[in-house]
Amino acid sequence: MKNINEQTKAFDNDKTSTYNLSFQISRRGYTYCILDSYSKKYVAINHIGYDTELSDDNLYDSIKTNLSKDSLLSKSYKSVDMIFVTKKNIIVPNTIFDKTKLKELVSANFSINENEEEIQFNKIKSISACNVFVIPSFVTTLMVNTFPEINFYHQATPFIENAIKNYGNDISVSVNLYYDTIDIVITNQGNLMFYNSFAYKTSSDALFILSTIFEKLKIKKTTPIMLSGYITKKDDNFKLLYKYFPNVYMADLNNSYEFPFSDVQEHQFYNLMNLPCA
Repeated sequence: MKNINEQTKAFDNDKTSTYNLSFQISRRGYTYCILDSYSKKYVAINHIGYDTELSDDNLYDSIKTNLSKDSLLSKSYKSVDMIFVTKKNIIVPNTIFDKTKLKELVSANFSINENEEEIQFNKIKSISACNVFVIPSFVTTLMVNTFPEINFYHQATPFIENAIKNYGNDISVSVNLYYDTIDIVITNQGNLMFYNSFAYKTSSDALFILSTIFEKLKIKKTTPIMLSGYITKKDDNFKLLYKYFPNVYMADLNNSYEFPFSDVQEHQFYNLMNLPCA
């Protein structure tokens, strides 16, 4: 996916205190977008992709460099939110959630290294649950030092909330792809039926993951599948999925917002763009 750095003519350096700034950061890419909350139009977007998964040291250097060199990130904003993309998360029902035992929750489900002592959680109101996830402590430190009021999110939080808000009458399937991660949300008449995040490398991997889930949950192949993230209709991922599932389509941005970048496909940053709705 190509790097992107665009601003609209409506962008005003003197009005950033009325704008919402949203980040999406992973070991494979760095993205932010700026929303004019008054006009409900996105006025800037920046995306930098990494060729490989970055180590802790390289990720630290990349974030630090981007924060220090980008003049737009020296401004003040109405709000600042950030998604950290990771497979290290767990959805916990409110009935058994205990924020004093976050480390026990995550360590029981996956390993955490010495730089992953920062454990965050988001409330997912639509399913009465909490999304507990891990962020490298150096990432939160860098971001908080620049934006003291920043809010941290896992990618599943806006993805699940938006899928449930926009559910259909029957089963609805939403698939969001990053460079090497695929998130899948399935709802049934507004209720969460399935969520998980998977690692993948090839289009065959993505097809195998989705077809296995359909088979286990007894979902018809003709069920519509909404695709978002780093995928286009020219990609092998799309072509192979479309060959097996006849009703795949690209996501459209929430009608509440305007996305005026003609050279950028809005579905590619669908989850990030919906973060203000979470």
